[in-house]
Amino acid sequence: MTHPGDGHEAGNGTFAPKKAARYWTTLEPVVTAAVNKTARRTGREARSLYPVATAFVLWAWQTKGLELDVARMFRRRVVEEYVHRGMESFTRGSRATYRSVLLTIVDAVTPPSDVPFPIPRSDPTPPYTAAEIAALRSWASAQGSTVRRRDAAALLAMGFGAGLATRELLSVRTGDIDLRGDDVHILVWSGRPRLVPVLPAWQPGLRTAIGELGDDQWVFRVGRTGVRSAQVTDFLHRGHTTELNVRPARMRTTWLLTHLQAGTPPRDLLRTAGLEHLAALDRIRRFLPPRAPLPPSKSDFERSRD
Repeated sequence: MTHPGDGHEAGNGTFAPKKAARYWTTLEPVVTAAVNKTARRTGREARSLYPVATAFVLWAWQTKGLELDVARMFRRRVVEEYVHRGMESFTRGSRATYRSVLLTIVDAVTPPSDVPFPIPRSDPTPPYTAAEIAALRSWASAQGSTVRRRDAAALLAMGFGAGLATRELLSVRTGDIDLRGDDVHILVWSGRPRLVPVLPAWQPGLRTAIGELGDDQWVFRVGRTGVRSAQVTDFLHRGHTTELNVRPARMRTTWLLTHLQAGTPPRDLLRTAGLEHLAALDRIRRFLPPRAPLPPSKSDFERSRD
């Protein structure tokens, strides 16, 4: 089984990733810092650490939405989540090997004496700008086949339009989307079950995408046999080459910020986003423009129920 981090040594002896090549400029500083520190402290060869570290950092950054920082990524709880959620299609032996290597790196780069207490919260994933959203729309329409264009449109619509996390959008089937009436709603079963209204700007693309599908098919990447977080990454790797940072985590932050700017009451937004604590929204508020208006007394969600 191949992995996004698989690679080889280039002619000059440096590591050259294969499937993560388009992101290597972004990922390389963190991966190299972790690998070099581990190699110095443990005596292990760096070349044996690079593929595993690259695969893990790519997942933690693109799927988990963590900041590219050695201390914040290489933690035991993140490693365990990666092994159980990010490697579901791998054999038990491969998962055990990756886990062992990653925990070795964790012990080397964040030994107990170096871990601050309490551990500070990581910075929130930044939202996309209007120009970046426009570029992503162009990217979706430029895909090389009808199927890929549909999948790209569905990915953006569920990310920007409904703020779904990676595993949530991968779990959506056509029967989970309610097209009755003027608005589109998505019934989310994965994680925290809830009904999410799709933002108007993203409804046409979603209507078009599911109009070509059957009654009970995956909305994104038809034909899958299950749900794996790496399926979004695989889709991006196999498609039209782009330097764009295509991440559901950033789409979700953008969706949350859109609602905060529109004045959606925080309690309503928590419920619709599947969040529990207002602290999650407080971290997003830093991206609001100065002197943003106070939320109105009645939200879009309440008006839609009238």
